[in-house]
Amino acid sequence: MRRLLAILTVLGLAAAACGSDGATDAGPVPGAPSTTSDSSSPAPTTTAPAGTTTDVAVWFVRGETLESTTRAVPKVARIGAEAVKALLAGPTAAEARGGLTTAVPKETRFNDLVIDGNGIAKVDLSRDFESGGGSLGLTLRLAQVTCTVGQFPTVKGVRFALAGELVSVFSGNGIILDKPVTCDSYRQVTGAPAAFAGIWPFATRAELDAYAAGADRTYRDAVTTAREFAIRYIGMDNPVDFPSRTTGPGMVEVPIGPRYAEGKTPLPNPQATFGVIVRQFGAQDASGPWTVVEAVAFDITVTSPKPLEVIKSPAHLTGQARAFEGNVNVQIREDGMLAGQSLGKGFVTGGGDIKRPYTGDIAFRAPTKPGGAIVYVELSAADGIGIRQAAVVKVRF
Repeated sequence: MRRLLAILTVLGLAAAACGSDGATDAGPVPGAPSTTSDSSSPAPTTTAPAGTTTDVAVWFVRGETLESTTRAVPKVARIGAEAVKALLAGPTAAEARGGLTTAVPKETRFNDLVIDGNGIAKVDLSRDFESGGGSLGLTLRLAQVTCTVGQFPTVKGVRFALAGELVSVFSGNGIILDKPVTCDSYRQVTGAPAAFAGIWPFATRAELDAYAAGADRTYRDAVTTAREFAIRYIGMDNPVDFPSRTTGPGMVEVPIGPRYAEGKTPLPNPQATFGVIVRQFGAQDASGPWTVVEAVAFDITVTSPKPLEVIKSPAHLTGQARAFEGNVNVQIREDGMLAGQSLGKGFVTGGGDIKRPYTGDIAFRAPTKPGGAIVYVELSAADGIGIRQAAVVKVRF
Protein backbone atom coordinates (compact mmCIF):
# COMPACT_ATOMS: atom_id res chain seq x y z
CA MET A 1 0.00 0.00 0.00
CA ARG A 2 2.83 2.38 0.88
CA ARG A 3 4.43 1.63 -2.53
CA LEU A 4 1.15 2.47 -4.30
CA LEU A 5 0.81 5.75 -2.41
CA ALA A 6 4.39 6.68 -3.29
CA ILE A 7 3.79 6.00 -6.98
CA LEU A 8 0.57 8.01 -6.97
CA THR A 9 2.36 10.90 -5.27
CA VAL A 10 5.09 10.98 -7.97
CA LEU A 11 2.48 10.77 -10.72
CA GLY A 12 0.66 13.70 -9.18
CA LEU A 13 3.83 15.79 -9.08
CA ALA A 14 4.61 14.97 -12.73
CA ALA A 15 1.08 15.81 -13.85
CA ALA A 16 1.12 19.10 -11.97
CA ALA A 17 4.40 20.14 -13.55
CA CYS A 18 3.21 19.20 -17.05
CA GLY A 19 0.14 21.31 -16.52
CA SER A 20 2.22 24.41 -15.88
CA ASP A 21 4.34 26.43 -18.31
CA GLY A 22 7.49 24.65 -17.15
CA ALA A 23 8.95 21.25 -18.03
CA THR A 24 9.28 18.13 -15.94
CA ASP A 25 10.97 14.74 -15.99
CA ALA A 26 9.33 11.35 -16.48
CA GLY A 27 7.07 9.86 -13.85
CA PRO A 28 7.01 6.35 -12.42
CA VAL A 29 7.30 3.19 -14.46
CA PRO A 30 4.01 1.61 -15.57
CA GLY A 31 5.28 -1.91 -14.99
CA ALA A 32 8.96 -2.81 -15.11
CA PRO A 33 10.12 -6.44 -15.42
CA SER A 34 10.22 -8.29 -12.13
CA THR A 35 13.83 -9.55 -12.25
CA THR A 36 16.21 -7.00 -10.73
CA SER A 37 19.87 -6.51 -11.61
CA ASP A 38 22.05 -4.17 -9.57
CA SER A 39 24.28 -1.66 -11.32
CA SER A 40 26.20 1.39 -10.23
CA SER A 41 25.39 4.61 -12.08
CA PRO A 42 26.91 8.10 -12.21
CA ALA A 43 26.23 10.30 -9.20
CA PRO A 44 22.55 11.38 -9.40
CA THR A 45 21.54 15.00 -9.22
CA THR A 46 18.77 14.07 -6.78
CA THR A 47 19.49 11.62 -3.97
CA ALA A 48 17.06 9.46 -2.02
CA PRO A 49 17.25 8.02 1.49
CA ALA A 50 18.86 4.60 1.73
CA GLY A 51 16.47 1.81 0.80
CA THR A 52 13.97 4.02 -1.07
CA THR A 53 14.41 2.66 -4.58
CA THR A 54 12.18 1.47 -7.38
CA ASP A 55 12.73 -0.73 -10.41
CA VAL A 56 12.98 0.69 -13.93
CA ALA A 57 13.62 -1.03 -17.26
CA VAL A 58 16.78 -0.34 -19.25
CA TRP A 59 17.48 -1.65 -22.74
CA PHE A 60 20.75 -3.29 -23.77
CA VAL A 61 21.91 -5.12 -26.89
CA ARG A 62 22.00 -8.82 -27.64
CA GLY A 63 23.30 -9.49 -31.14
CA GLU A 64 21.40 -7.09 -33.40
CA THR A 65 18.34 -6.59 -31.18
CA LEU A 66 17.44 -4.96 -27.88
CA GLU A 67 16.63 -6.74 -24.64
CA SER A 68 15.33 -5.13 -21.45
CA THR A 69 16.56 -5.73 -17.94
CA THR A 70 15.90 -3.91 -14.67
CA ARG A 71 17.73 -1.52 -12.40
CA ALA A 72 16.96 -0.33 -8.89
CA VAL A 73 17.18 3.48 -8.95
CA PRO A 74 16.40 6.18 -6.37
CA LYS A 75 12.65 6.74 -6.00
CA VAL A 76 12.66 10.45 -6.85
CA ALA A 77 10.56 12.78 -8.99
CA ARG A 78 13.23 12.78 -11.73
CA ILE A 79 13.09 9.01 -12.16
CA GLY A 80 13.47 9.24 -15.95
CA ALA A 81 16.88 10.86 -15.50
CA GLU A 82 17.89 8.06 -13.13
CA ALA A 83 16.85 5.46 -15.72
CA VAL A 84 19.03 7.11 -18.38
CA LYS A 85 21.98 7.24 -15.98
CA ALA A 86 21.53 3.54 -15.25
CA LEU A 87 21.52 2.85 -18.99
CA LEU A 88 24.74 4.83 -19.52
CA ALA A 89 26.42 2.80 -16.75
CA GLY A 90 26.18 -0.23 -19.07
CA PRO A 91 25.52 -3.92 -18.41
CA THR A 92 26.63 -5.49 -15.14
CA ALA A 93 29.49 -7.99 -15.18
CA ALA A 94 26.98 -10.85 -14.95
CA GLU A 95 24.93 -9.45 -17.84
CA ALA A 96 28.05 -9.03 -19.97
CA ARG A 97 29.00 -12.66 -19.33
CA GLY A 98 25.49 -13.56 -20.42
CA GLY A 99 25.95 -11.81 -23.76
CA LEU A 100 24.42 -8.35 -23.17
CA THR A 101 26.33 -5.37 -24.55
CA THR A 102 25.62 -1.70 -25.21
CA ALA A 103 25.95 0.38 -28.37
CA VAL A 104 26.22 3.60 -26.33
CA PRO A 105 29.83 4.89 -26.27
CA LYS A 106 31.21 4.56 -22.75
CA GLU A 107 32.33 8.22 -22.76
CA THR A 108 28.71 9.42 -23.09
CA ARG A 109 27.62 11.68 -20.23
CA PHE A 110 24.10 12.62 -19.15
CA ASN A 111 23.25 16.33 -19.17
CA ASP A 112 19.49 16.64 -18.73
CA LEU A 113 16.05 15.21 -19.44
CA VAL A 114 12.88 17.33 -19.53
CA ILE A 115 9.36 16.77 -20.82
CA ASP A 116 7.28 19.53 -22.34
CA GLY A 117 3.53 19.99 -21.97
CA ASN A 118 2.90 17.75 -24.99
CA GLY A 119 4.75 14.80 -23.50
CA ILE A 120 7.85 15.17 -25.69
CA ALA A 121 10.98 14.24 -23.73
CA LYS A 122 14.24 15.97 -24.65
CA VAL A 123 17.24 13.88 -23.69
CA ASP A 124 20.44 15.94 -23.57
CA LEU A 125 23.68 13.93 -23.76
CA SER A 126 27.32 14.74 -24.42
CA ARG A 127 28.54 14.75 -28.01
CA ASP A 128 30.34 11.46 -27.39
CA PHE A 129 26.94 9.83 -27.95
CA GLU A 130 27.21 10.21 -31.75
CA SER A 131 30.86 9.18 -32.06
CA GLY A 132 31.89 6.05 -33.94
CA GLY A 133 29.90 3.08 -35.14
CA GLY A 134 28.04 2.19 -38.31
CA SER A 135 24.37 2.53 -39.14
CA LEU A 136 23.32 -0.50 -37.09
CA GLY A 137 25.28 0.61 -34.03
CA LEU A 138 23.87 4.13 -34.24
CA THR A 139 20.33 2.79 -34.60
CA LEU A 140 20.80 0.49 -31.61
CA ARG A 141 22.07 3.26 -29.34
CA LEU A 142 19.23 5.60 -30.31
CA ALA A 143 16.75 2.78 -29.67
CA GLN A 144 18.32 2.01 -26.28
CA VAL A 145 17.77 5.54 -25.03
CA THR A 146 14.36 5.95 -26.70
CA CYS A 147 12.94 2.72 -25.24
CA THR A 148 14.39 3.46 -21.79
CA VAL A 149 12.83 6.94 -21.70
CA GLY A 150 9.64 5.89 -23.48
CA GLN A 151 8.60 3.41 -20.78
CA PHE A 152 7.17 6.23 -18.66
CA PRO A 153 3.47 7.17 -19.00
CA THR A 154 4.19 10.90 -19.31
CA VAL A 155 6.39 10.38 -22.40
CA LYS A 156 4.71 10.48 -25.83
CA GLY A 157 7.87 10.89 -27.90
CA VAL A 158 11.63 11.50 -27.60
CA ARG A 159 13.91 14.18 -29.10
CA PHE A 160 17.69 14.16 -28.73
CA ALA A 161 20.03 17.04 -27.87
CA LEU A 162 23.82 16.98 -27.79
CA ALA A 163 25.58 19.43 -25.48
CA GLY A 164 22.37 21.44 -25.28
CA GLU A 165 21.73 21.64 -29.05
CA LEU A 166 18.63 19.91 -30.45
CA VAL A 167 19.56 17.29 -33.07
CA SER A 168 17.96 17.15 -36.51
CA VAL A 169 20.61 15.04 -38.28
CA PHE A 170 22.46 12.49 -36.16
CA SER A 171 26.14 11.67 -36.89
CA GLY A 172 27.92 11.65 -40.23
CA ASN A 173 25.65 8.81 -41.36
CA GLY A 174 22.83 11.31 -41.79
CA ILE A 175 20.17 9.71 -39.57
CA ILE A 176 17.22 12.13 -39.57
CA LEU A 177 15.90 12.99 -36.09
CA ASP A 178 13.89 16.13 -36.81
CA LYS A 179 10.70 14.66 -35.28
CA PRO A 180 9.97 12.85 -32.00
CA VAL A 181 10.65 9.12 -32.05
CA THR A 182 9.23 6.27 -29.99
CA CYS A 183 10.39 2.75 -29.18
CA ASP A 184 8.11 1.58 -32.00
CA SER A 185 10.20 3.69 -34.41
CA TYR A 186 12.96 1.09 -34.02
CA ARG A 187 11.03 -2.10 -34.70
CA GLN A 188 13.91 -3.35 -36.85
CA VAL A 189 15.96 -3.83 -33.65
CA THR A 190 13.23 -4.38 -31.06
CA GLY A 191 11.32 -7.20 -32.74
CA ALA A 192 12.43 -10.67 -33.80
CA PRO A 193 16.18 -11.32 -34.07
CA ALA A 194 17.58 -9.82 -37.25
CA ALA A 195 19.44 -11.72 -39.94
CA PHE A 196 23.16 -12.29 -39.43
CA ALA A 197 24.82 -8.93 -40.05
CA GLY A 198 28.17 -10.16 -41.36
CA ILE A 199 29.33 -9.12 -44.84
CA TRP A 200 32.83 -10.66 -45.01
CA PRO A 201 34.65 -12.97 -44.37
CA PHE A 202 31.66 -14.59 -42.62
CA ALA A 203 28.22 -13.99 -44.11
CA THR A 204 26.45 -16.59 -41.94
CA ARG A 205 26.74 -17.79 -38.36
CA ALA A 206 27.62 -21.27 -39.67
CA GLU A 207 30.65 -19.88 -41.52
CA LEU A 208 31.77 -18.03 -38.39
CA ASP A 209 31.39 -21.09 -36.15
CA ALA A 210 33.28 -23.30 -38.60
CA TYR A 211 36.18 -20.84 -38.70
CA ALA A 212 36.18 -20.42 -34.91
CA ALA A 213 36.62 -24.18 -34.53
CA GLY A 214 39.77 -24.16 -36.73
CA ALA A 215 43.37 -23.14 -36.15
CA ASP A 216 43.67 -20.22 -38.59
CA ARG A 217 44.36 -16.88 -36.84
CA THR A 218 44.01 -14.44 -39.76
CA TYR A 219 40.62 -13.05 -38.81
CA ARG A 220 41.16 -13.06 -35.06
CA ASP A 221 42.68 -9.59 -35.35
CA ALA A 222 40.39 -6.61 -36.05
CA VAL A 223 42.87 -4.53 -38.07
CA THR A 224 44.00 -7.46 -40.21
CA THR A 225 40.37 -8.32 -40.96
CA ALA A 226 39.65 -4.72 -41.99
CA ARG A 227 42.75 -4.53 -44.23
CA GLU A 228 41.94 -7.84 -45.92
CA PHE A 229 38.39 -6.62 -46.50
CA ALA A 230 39.69 -3.42 -48.16
CA ILE A 231 41.95 -5.46 -50.44
CA ARG A 232 39.91 -8.56 -51.27
CA TYR A 233 36.35 -7.23 -51.03
CA ILE A 234 36.70 -3.55 -51.97
CA GLY A 235 39.60 -4.05 -54.40
CA MET A 236 42.15 -1.56 -53.01
CA ASP A 237 45.86 -1.85 -53.70
CA ASN A 238 47.84 -2.02 -50.44
CA PRO A 239 45.61 0.37 -48.41
CA VAL A 240 46.80 2.36 -45.41
CA ASP A 241 45.17 1.62 -42.08
CA PHE A 242 45.06 4.22 -39.31
CA PRO A 243 44.70 3.85 -35.52
CA SER A 244 41.49 1.98 -34.76
CA ARG A 245 39.08 2.73 -31.95
CA THR A 246 36.70 0.61 -29.94
CA THR A 247 33.10 1.76 -30.40
CA GLY A 248 31.50 -0.75 -28.02
CA PRO A 249 32.03 -4.24 -26.60
CA GLY A 250 33.27 -6.43 -29.43
CA MET A 251 33.03 -3.53 -31.93
CA VAL A 252 35.94 -1.71 -33.60
CA GLU A 253 36.16 0.90 -36.35
CA VAL A 254 39.33 0.78 -38.49
CA PRO A 255 39.94 3.90 -40.65
CA ILE A 256 41.27 3.10 -44.13
CA GLY A 257 42.69 5.25 -46.94
CA PRO A 258 44.47 4.90 -50.30
CA ARG A 259 48.27 4.63 -50.43
CA TYR A 260 48.94 5.62 -54.05
CA ALA A 261 48.33 8.46 -56.47
CA GLU A 262 48.60 8.19 -60.26
CA GLY A 263 51.12 5.68 -61.52
CA LYS A 264 51.37 4.01 -58.11
CA THR A 265 53.25 7.02 -56.77
CA PRO A 266 53.01 6.90 -52.97
CA LEU A 267 50.95 9.73 -51.53
CA PRO A 268 53.13 12.02 -49.38
CA ASN A 269 50.42 12.36 -46.73
CA PRO A 270 47.86 9.52 -46.89
CA GLN A 271 44.49 10.26 -45.29
CA ALA A 272 41.70 8.01 -44.02
CA THR A 273 38.65 8.23 -46.29
CA PHE A 274 36.34 5.57 -44.86
CA GLY A 275 35.92 3.35 -41.81
CA VAL A 276 35.54 -0.42 -41.73
CA ILE A 277 33.25 -1.58 -38.90
CA VAL A 278 34.18 -5.02 -37.53
CA ARG A 279 32.45 -7.03 -34.83
CA GLN A 280 32.76 -10.18 -32.77
CA PHE A 281 29.62 -12.24 -32.30
CA GLY A 282 28.25 -14.48 -29.60
CA ALA A 283 30.30 -16.78 -27.41
CA GLN A 284 33.54 -16.07 -29.30
CA ASP A 285 33.66 -12.46 -28.08
CA ALA A 286 36.76 -12.94 -25.89
CA SER A 287 39.12 -14.31 -28.55
CA GLY A 288 36.99 -15.22 -31.52
CA PRO A 289 36.99 -14.08 -35.15
CA TRP A 290 36.13 -10.61 -36.40
CA THR A 291 33.48 -9.98 -39.05
CA VAL A 292 33.01 -6.88 -41.21
CA VAL A 293 29.44 -5.61 -40.82
CA GLU A 294 29.65 -2.27 -42.65
CA ALA A 295 31.94 0.26 -44.31
CA VAL A 296 31.18 3.95 -43.75
CA ALA A 297 32.60 6.49 -46.21
CA PHE A 298 33.35 10.02 -45.04
CA ASP A 299 31.92 11.57 -48.23
CA ILE A 300 29.20 9.05 -49.11
CA THR A 301 26.06 8.91 -46.96
CA VAL A 302 23.66 6.05 -47.62
CA THR A 303 20.04 6.85 -46.71
CA SER A 304 18.45 3.83 -48.36
CA PRO A 305 18.52 0.89 -48.53
CA LYS A 306 19.15 0.57 -44.80
CA PRO A 307 21.23 -2.24 -43.28
CA LEU A 308 19.51 -5.65 -43.52
CA GLU A 309 16.67 -4.21 -45.61
CA VAL A 310 15.12 -6.56 -48.21
CA ILE A 311 15.71 -5.31 -51.78
CA LYS A 312 14.38 -6.30 -55.17
CA SER A 313 15.56 -5.41 -58.69
CA PRO A 314 15.88 -2.59 -59.48
CA ALA A 315 17.21 -1.44 -56.11
CA HIS A 316 16.30 2.19 -55.36
CA LEU A 317 19.22 4.11 -53.84
CA THR A 318 19.17 7.47 -52.07
CA GLY A 319 21.70 9.45 -50.07
CA GLN A 320 24.31 12.17 -50.41
CA ALA A 321 27.81 12.11 -51.86
CA ARG A 322 30.83 14.21 -52.68
CA ALA A 323 33.06 12.50 -55.26
CA PHE A 324 35.18 13.18 -58.33
CA GLU A 325 32.76 14.64 -60.90
CA GLY A 326 30.02 13.56 -58.47
CA ASN A 327 30.14 9.94 -59.66
CA VAL A 328 29.82 7.02 -57.26
CA ASN A 329 30.12 3.52 -58.75
CA VAL A 330 27.68 0.98 -57.31
CA GLN A 331 27.78 -2.82 -57.27
CA ILE A 332 25.18 -5.20 -55.87
CA ARG A 333 26.72 -8.45 -54.67
CA GLU A 334 25.46 -11.63 -53.10
CA ASP A 335 27.28 -13.32 -50.21
CA GLY A 336 30.54 -14.93 -51.32
CA MET A 337 31.35 -12.44 -54.07
CA LEU A 338 34.60 -10.45 -53.94
CA ALA A 339 36.05 -7.42 -55.74
CA GLY A 340 35.16 -7.42 -59.44
CA GLN A 341 32.10 -9.65 -59.00
CA SER A 342 28.50 -8.46 -58.89
CA LEU A 343 24.88 -9.26 -59.67
CA GLY A 344 24.51 -5.84 -61.25
CA LYS A 345 26.24 -2.48 -61.32
CA GLY A 346 25.77 1.16 -62.27
CA PHE A 347 26.39 4.58 -60.75
CA VAL A 348 24.72 7.45 -58.91
CA THR A 349 25.69 11.12 -59.05
CA GLY A 350 26.10 13.42 -56.09
CA GLY A 351 28.23 16.57 -55.90
CA GLY A 352 31.74 17.24 -57.09
CA ASP A 353 32.41 20.13 -54.69
CA ILE A 354 30.18 19.44 -51.67
CA LYS A 355 27.91 16.63 -50.59
CA ARG A 356 24.78 16.67 -52.72
CA PRO A 357 21.76 14.35 -52.85
CA TYR A 358 21.82 11.38 -55.20
CA THR A 359 19.10 8.99 -56.29
CA GLY A 360 19.19 6.09 -58.70
CA ASP A 361 17.97 2.59 -59.57
CA ILE A 362 20.36 -0.34 -60.07
CA ALA A 363 19.05 -3.48 -61.77
CA PHE A 364 20.53 -6.85 -60.81
CA ARG A 365 20.07 -10.48 -61.78
CA ALA A 366 18.40 -13.05 -59.54
CA PRO A 367 20.59 -13.95 -56.54
CA THR A 368 21.31 -17.49 -55.40
CA LYS A 369 21.98 -16.49 -51.79
CA PRO A 370 19.56 -14.96 -49.26
CA GLY A 371 21.88 -12.06 -48.44
CA GLY A 372 24.46 -9.74 -49.94
CA ALA A 373 25.65 -6.15 -49.94
CA ILE A 374 25.58 -2.90 -51.88
CA VAL A 375 29.06 -1.49 -52.52
CA TYR A 376 29.52 2.24 -53.21
CA VAL A 377 32.97 3.26 -54.51
CA GLU A 378 34.61 6.53 -55.55
CA LEU A 379 37.45 6.05 -58.00
CA SER A 380 40.60 8.16 -57.74
CA ALA A 381 40.62 11.46 -59.62
CA ALA A 382 44.30 10.83 -60.40
CA ASP A 383 43.89 7.77 -62.61
CA GLY A 384 40.22 6.73 -62.51
CA ILE A 385 41.29 3.26 -61.40
CA GLY A 386 42.41 3.38 -57.79
CA ILE A 387 39.75 3.43 -55.09
CA ARG A 388 39.59 6.54 -52.90
CA GLN A 389 36.69 5.63 -50.60
CA ALA A 390 33.98 3.00 -50.19
CA ALA A 391 30.71 2.45 -48.36
CA VAL A 392 29.18 -1.02 -47.96
CA VAL A 393 25.73 -1.89 -46.62
CA LYS A 394 24.48 -5.40 -45.82
CA VAL A 395 21.13 -6.22 -47.49
CA ARG A 396 18.80 -9.19 -47.91
CA PHE A 397 17.07 -10.49 -51.05
